[in-house]
Amino acid sequence: MSEEFTTPPLSKGSLFQVNNSGELTVKPHKDQIIIKAAKFAWGDTVFFLPFIAFALLFIFVGLATSTVAAYEWLIVDDEPCTFSDEDPLFSGDGTAYCQDYASTDTYLQLEISEDYLRYTNDEGATYYRWSLQGEYFVIAEIQDDGYASCSFYQPISELPTNWSTGDLTDPYLWDATPSWCNDVGFENDDDFTSTESSPFNGERLYRVSDANYGDLSYLKFSNTTVAEANYLVDTNDGLLGVLFPLIFIGAGAFMLRGVDNFRPFRLTFNQSSESLRWHKAFAGTRFSGREWNHIDLTTLQVKRTTEEIWYSGNYDDSGYFSTKSGDLLSVVADGMEQPLVFFIGPSLDAQQDPFLVALAQAAGIDAVVRIEHQEEETINFGKILS
Repeated sequence: MSEEFTTPPLSKGSLFQVNNSGELTVKPHKDQIIIKAAKFAWGDTVFFLPFIAFALLFIFVGLATSTVAAYEWLIVDDEPCTFSDEDPLFSGDGTAYCQDYASTDTYLQLEISEDYLRYTNDEGATYYRWSLQGEYFVIAEIQDDGYASCSFYQPISELPTNWSTGDLTDPYLWDATPSWCNDVGFENDDDFTSTESSPFNGERLYRVSDANYGDLSYLKFSNTTVAEANYLVDTNDGLLGVLFPLIFIGAGAFMLRGVDNFRPFRLTFNQSSESLRWHKAFAGTRFSGREWNHIDLTTLQVKRTTEEIWYSGNYDDSGYFSTKSGDLLSVVADGMEQPLVFFIGPSLDAQQDPFLVALAQAAGIDAVVRIEHQEEETINFGKILS
């Protein structure tokens, strides 16, 4: 199993560790000096792309939904079913419902036989069975194999003036299921007679449910048509409709934070504000790193010391610490020495090492100072970095 060293998650050592100075580059930009990885980790990026795409999808859905809700709330105001081409359906209490599904089957002839309906046209026959159970009509379309799924309905004429979906809710509904729903069967074709009358007086029959699901469905029979429609409550939820989708944006941002290991750390010196930021690429300091003020770039120095390096396996969480010698790059921040980068291995030549020379030129100093003596103690680590 191959091994690799990783940045230790502890605060008293260097901010990050590299095998040699060639892994870092210095990029002056206006009044900033940026230290970052010389090569971008494309392999890690490709690995994390599916996770990033999923997080961005959450953010996009949240933004899109929130934008649509804001449009409905602020621009369209009280106009219901803004994004529907069909007229809204209003319940008796004035609640607007938007059409989700609608269909109308047209037939040439209607025939009846006691509790059966038979509609016929050139394509064949469609059978329904029904019965009256208390205040509800139980209606089922009979399939070719004799199976039928019963539903309960109430005529609109039986509903109160200010009716709502609560009036179409009955928790004990299925206790009244008639026995024929289990074995509906077919009526003898000889028993059917033609009629011009509309079944159930041609009224809308609203489906009754055992719980209030917030939608409306109805059937409407005539002597030549069977119409069916389903409506959903209007989604114009005002301010709540704008704010609720922000949960998706937050979830997407949280996922991005969870897969940000592909983004390398970088150090940014701001010469005008005399500040130092340790952060990840493409992210702000407050959420992804640390910041120090009163940085004196003339105090940049390297010294020989030791640090504990964490070696981990590629395929599991096992690993171990090993004490290594190397050069520690540091700077004075707020009057105290702040370790920056630990270079594992041989000593760096402060006068000729390309990285240290480039850093000195960007900082406007003659050279990074080298302290020759060896530290006596290995750095002890403390709390986990935020």
